[in-house]
Amino acid sequence: MRLNESRIKHLLRLFADNKASEGEIKDLLALLRTEEGDKILETFILQLREEPDQSYPHVPVDWDNVWNNIHQSALQPERKIHSIKWLYSAAAVILVLLSVGAFYYFNDSPTANVAVTPVQPVENDIQPGGEKAILTLANGSQIVLDDASPGKVAEQGNAEIIKDASGHLVYKGTGQPVNEVMYNTVSTPRGGQYKLVLPDGSGVWLNAISSIKYPTAFTGTERMVEITGEAYFEVSKDAKKPFRVIVNRRSFSQPDQNDGSSEKRNEIQVLGTHFNVNAYSDEPSIKTTLVEGSVKVINGNSSSVIKPGQQSQVGDNGKINVISDANLSEALAWKDGRFEFNDADLKTILRQVMRWYNVEVEYQGALSERYFTAAISRNKTLSGLLNILKQSDVDFQLNGNKLIVRP
Repeated sequence: MRLNESRIKHLLRLFADNKASEGEIKDLLALLRTEEGDKILETFILQLREEPDQSYPHVPVDWDNVWNNIHQSALQPERKIHSIKWLYSAAAVILVLLSVGAFYYFNDSPTANVAVTPVQPVENDIQPGGEKAILTLANGSQIVLDDASPGKVAEQGNAEIIKDASGHLVYKGTGQPVNEVMYNTVSTPRGGQYKLVLPDGSGVWLNAISSIKYPTAFTGTERMVEITGEAYFEVSKDAKKPFRVIVNRRSFSQPDQNDGSSEKRNEIQVLGTHFNVNAYSDEPSIKTTLVEGSVKVINGNSSSVIKPGQQSQVGDNGKINVISDANLSEALAWKDGRFEFNDADLKTILRQVMRWYNVEVEYQGALSERYFTAAISRNKTLSGLLNILKQSDVDFQLNGNKLIVRP
């Protein structure tokens, strides 16, 4: 198994935090059972012991215990995966309870630790987002997925559209021939996120204010989808049908137009891989972060192949910039149920707050530069998150659905 350094560390952190999926646990155990796997994992755990834990700065992970449990699990291949994850349940609960109080802010002065005051109940507080999305069928009719009951919600061509017991959308072929290719769209509102499984078995997670357009059956020699906003992909391998993602975003320097002339297209070509795409129109660049596999990012006449642990950034000038050692944990934090900021300015943070809590943000007065590093659960109410940000001498006032920010 070929996993790069960033991917291995990312898997170990997920494992320690009890957030690793079955496939991710299998990757770790498979690596450990290779000839050099034991030495590789031990080396990275030793490195992680010396690194500050960006997810929980005040709650150090017991990496010795994590290593012992992973090693013990690998020696018992018949053991069920869910029982491996149980080994960390008690520690994970403690980390979740304490993590919301772990916060730093950085400016021109020396780094200061900020003590966080306990959050007090707030009247008319705003709740965090949740599983919300709208399915638009080929004929234009719409289904509110968060209101739909589990089971078949629609049928399109040769595919049944099913909302499974976990609340995810799944496409299942009926076995009938494909006479007409139909296109569906799943879109999330502010304060919404959603997961769906495409007709080829590829998994897609949509962040807030995002969408994906896709056919109800992949015919021909390729699989192509279009997205806006932010999405994480786990693409099923099919060498005969490469997977293409067309990334569209409205230019925030131009007014909306119906003729599509303000659309900025970016393309990602893959065979089978895991990656995240952030293409919000209010962000300075389109970011593609690769977890495993290989992708080719294309923008106009420029292209670049990125490897696991790397991130491509495409700005308004159209140039592709590749970050060799991307922060996978930060890029995937939204999918794993948290905000993660590493030297992020306040406006960058509040753009995420706006999307997840469905609020408008208004700035009053000149804000001094502040850079934040933190990991905060996305399940907190808005007041809980703002209570942490207030420690940097920024004042917030919530007026209905408008968040006013003052120095």
